[in-house]
Amino acid sequence: MALLGVGCEVEILRKISTNRLTLRLQSDLLEILKQNAHKKDLTLNAMISNILHKNVAYDETVNVLPNMIIPHDLFFSIVSKIPESEMGDVVKEGPRIVKKHFDILGLQYKIDHVIYNYFVMLGKYCSWFEFSHKVSGNNYRLVFCTGNNHKWSVFVQQYVHAILESLKIIISNESHHAGVVVFEFSHKEYI
Repeated sequence: MALLGVGCEVEILRKISTNRLTLRLQSDLLEILKQNAHKKDLTLNAMISNILHKNVAYDETVNVLPNMIIPHDLFFSIVSKIPESEMGDVVKEGPRIVKKHFDILGLQYKIDHVIYNYFVMLGKYCSWFEFSHKVSGNNYRLVFCTGNNHKWSVFVQQYVHAILESLKIIISNESHHAGVVVFEFSHKEYI
């Protein structure tokens, strides 16, 4: 869970059961893994586990829909050429895309699922933004750090706004300053 306004993350540690597995790796691959593990101050086992977890999570969530991998600079360039007055036509596709994604995953289109199975994934694997959030009871605070490209920040703000609006969420505070987009709202899921 990320703490908003603070540049660190705190995670609750819990004991996870593990199993022993022996792998045969090419020598050059093993050396690359060892070097990367050392750079990140991880054990080799932790490094390999992180890589496997990231790839499985990506395949099970992000890659369920056909995605096009293009350099960020090209994607940002495309978005920057869209006049802000016409951005609404593009961002209104957001809810449809998320709903389709969730239909494939078998998830209900609810805010908590959108946070953990869409916004977190976009931030983590697609690098659209750095995402953090805080949920306290029915109160939500979503923070998207989008970088310094103003037009990209506006795009992300409108895209997220369209998704929240489609979830029938009434936003109590929405702000955009220096590449940081914040949404605050109260929401109670009705069964």
